[in-house]
Amino acid sequence: MASLPALQAIFRRISAVFGVFLLFTAAPLAAQESGEDLLLPLPKSALDAEGADAAEDKAEVARLGDAMEQMALQNPVVARVNGHEIRWAAVMASAQDLPERYQEQLESVFPALLDRLVDVRLLAEAAREQGLSEDEEVRRRRVELEDRLLSNVFLERYVAENVTTAAVRARYDAMVALRRANLEVRARHIIVETEEEAEAVIAELDAGEVFPTLARERSIGPSAERGGDLGYFFSRRMDPDFAEALNALEPGSYTAEPVETGFGWHVILLVDRRDDDVPSFLDMRDQLREELTREAMGRLVGSLRQRASLEMFPEDTASGAGGESSDQ
Repeated sequence: MASLPALQAIFRRISAVFGVFLLFTAAPLAAQESGEDLLLPLPKSALDAEGADAAEDKAEVARLGDAMEQMALQNPVVARVNGHEIRWAAVMASAQDLPERYQEQLESVFPALLDRLVDVRLLAEAAREQGLSEDEEVRRRRVELEDRLLSNVFLERYVAENVTTAAVRARYDAMVALRRANLEVRARHIIVETEEEAEAVIAELDAGEVFPTLARERSIGPSAERGGDLGYFFSRRMDPDFAEALNALEPGSYTAEPVETGFGWHVILLVDRRDDDVPSFLDMRDQLREELTREAMGRLVGSLRQRASLEMFPEDTASGAGGESSDQ
């Protein structure tokens, strides 16, 4: 495992490749992305380097990538500014305002990010020495930043508690059930009078018996002569318990437990489901999580608004209560 001095040596090497890269805000980066002129140039990635030093530069970047994996676990101190420690995690967090193409090569811009935090710290210390920490404008902005920080952290934790994997899965299952309820299915069933008889039928199916044959022999329903075939139908038109059990099946499978309705006890075989194009859970997971997140945040903010003493002042108040005509 590389030591901190070894990591620092790698950083110095990469820094030499890139040169000066001062990033006080994300604006210079955004400007370069849009083609505007900059006072400070962006660094050239070692991955784009040419000539005799290209292979060595790329190797240094690769070494830095390996080192960063270790640092993610250790979160070491990567700099000290007049005694103030800057840790690895703080440097990585500061990368969130970078354009996407820089997000994809953090190994390359890490030294520049570290330089930015060092310079920001030095400027902040200089500002404190001049008493700016008590300046009215600074106080106002501090309150604004604190409000944003508190609201973001509060929302993040609320969403983490309420939008769980189990909640996402439940939303998916409900979506699948709804979509399948609107698809035609073909099924067979064996209906008997008691749960014990139905369990015996399932045991025979598990042992290899053929469903249509058992239906003709055991079922007491009118479909028995057709091997229990119900043809094509919409499951939503069936008894709710029957439909729920049917919608949970895949074509070719039968219910592992007897299903009770007002007509008796059923063993159900799903033969076919027309146009079953339901996406998989993995394909839908991110979309459903986003939906649940929006809903959870909407409920939270809505409940807070209901409990709050809230007054809104639109720009156009001419039509408000007690307003006078402009002709008078």
